[in-house]
Amino acid sequence: MSVALVLSVKEISESDLLVSFLSRERGRLSAVAKGARRSRRRFVNKLEPGHLLRIHLRKGRSGLTPFLEAADLLFAPENFRTDPRRFTLASYFIELCERSSPPAEGREIFPLLLENLKFLEKRSPPPILKPYFELQLLRLLGWSPEFRGCVTCGKELASSAYFSFAGGGLRCEHCAREGDRVISPRTRAVLSALFRLSPDSLSRLRIPEDEIREMATLVEAFLKKVLDQDIKALKVLKALESYEKRA
Repeated sequence: MSVALVLSVKEISESDLLVSFLSRERGRLSAVAKGARRSRRRFVNKLEPGHLLRIHLRKGRSGLTPFLEAADLLFAPENFRTDPRRFTLASYFIELCERSSPPAEGREIFPLLLENLKFLEKRSPPPILKPYFELQLLRLLGWSPEFRGCVTCGKELASSAYFSFAGGGLRCEHCAREGDRVISPRTRAVLSALFRLSPDSLSRLRIPEDEIREMATLVEAFLKKVLDQDIKALKVLKALESYEKRA
């Protein structure tokens, strides 16, 4: 028995589904839901991305994928499924966690994903939520960028600093190289502070839109470089943002 969030569901036969979970106790795992497509009585309204379940598994043969015997529904988001922006952002968070967690790993990011899904269920997301989640995910995975000092010489940073994608953090003006991106002192301070905040505290921040765009672009680009994968939900999120700007 394990408590787990549903990450994705795939059809693998006329009657069976392959469900990907992020488990509090076991990290990312997959299980076959036998007969789930033909008879949904056992899993009605349960096998949906973002749902929190208590799952009961049965071992597969010779170490193969286990079977999902039963599931108890613990949390089912409803509000953000009717809000395109909240739903798309939740889908992005879920896909990020699935793509960044190898099998049997990812236990440390379970609380982060659950906390942010519950936040999206309660309220509309502030613009800073996306880079906040991305930074927290990077931190938990051990890929957090360095904002406290120069990643090359180790000295404290003056007013001028440059973000190095190759170096994984900030460089001072003496160590900056071609391709490094200039970053303002205020943006640097906010990015550092985001590691210590919770989603509920983000709405109290007063950050100009241009600074949020600067942070969002920087963090997203760094995350994409680290993961080296295309996140499908990100393309949908970008398309939605573009539509909202034109509307």
